[in-house]
Amino acid sequence: MIHRYIQVTGSAFERGVEIGKILKMQIQTNLSSQKLFYKDPTEIVDKWLETAQIYLDYTEKFAPNVVAEMKGVAQGSGLDFQEILYLYTIYERSFFDELISDKCTSFAAKGNATLDGSVICGQTNDERLDEYRSEVDCVVHHIDSETDFEALIYSHPGIPAYMGMNNYGLAVMWTYIDNGQRQAGLPTAGIIRELLNKKSLKEAREYLYSIPHAVPNQFSLSHSTEGIASFECFPNKIYEHAPADVMIHANHNSIALEEPEEGGSKTSHSRFEAMEAIVNENVGIIDAELGKQFLANHRNFPKSVCNHPSPEHPLSKSLASMVFDLGKGNMHLAFGNACEQPFHTYQFKQWFG
Repeated sequence: MIHRYIQVTGSAFERGVEIGKILKMQIQTNLSSQKLFYKDPTEIVDKWLETAQIYLDYTEKFAPNVVAEMKGVAQGSGLDFQEILYLYTIYERSFFDELISDKCTSFAAKGNATLDGSVICGQTNDERLDEYRSEVDCVVHHIDSETDFEALIYSHPGIPAYMGMNNYGLAVMWTYIDNGQRQAGLPTAGIIRELLNKKSLKEAREYLYSIPHAVPNQFSLSHSTEGIASFECFPNKIYEHAPADVMIHANHNSIALEEPEEGGSKTSHSRFEAMEAIVNENVGIIDAELGKQFLANHRNFPKSVCNHPSPEHPLSKSLASMVFDLGKGNMHLAFGNACEQPFHTYQFKQWFG
């Protein structure tokens, strides 16, 4: 049975065990898909895991609860911990193999830009169809039994986090960028999962500055009362967007203009321009329903926000589309293109935002 939403309770390790038990088949499917994509013989897997061990060392130092959760997932699923470690670091692997596809587009709006002054944000998750299986993706609702903390997290099974929000009003989104820099540091999934343990924008910002970043990433952080912020984080430096009521991001450097751009997406500028145009046309009336329409936007098709396979990039597609309503504490997510799939609404038991 495929689970699209599960609720897990307990400590980080206990929640991991539940995730492993319930999502065992989905985790195994994601793992098999990754190994098929990379065509990995055992000796290559072993070689990558030597690098992954370095990432694990940094995770133990800067995000120990993530390691506890991963160990729980391994126990619950019956998989070897090394298999979970492989999945945990697979995004970093894509940088070293230069297999980045056209990626995601995000928006965030607050204050005068929204209908009621609250914070609305959202993004697509665009991936390669031969790498990830959207059919097994899910939302995990974490409830920490020792505190009143909850988090709603979208991800590929077996990977701690991709995007999400918590019940203290913080939403975390991210998009691919690259300036060619790499270093030993904390992997992307670990950063995102730990950010979702922060109760405020201030805490999340401080965390981004306190850790070594293994690969480049752009993070959009939104908070129900503290507003919105965008950070382009590279192993060598972090750049912040100037305060604004609207922030848009795709897969090129829009803050760190002096940084070189390596690899990159063929459609990034087109998607950015399309999202910027439709958001600006609706400044003052943006709400969650309009946010869903932003993600279904086909301007500049086929280089559009709503990403469909095309002759130029036949394996690229929006595997998920999500909107976070930080005024109401709702996460709206469609498993696929926003123009085709229904949005499901997820809520917390307690909302403190």
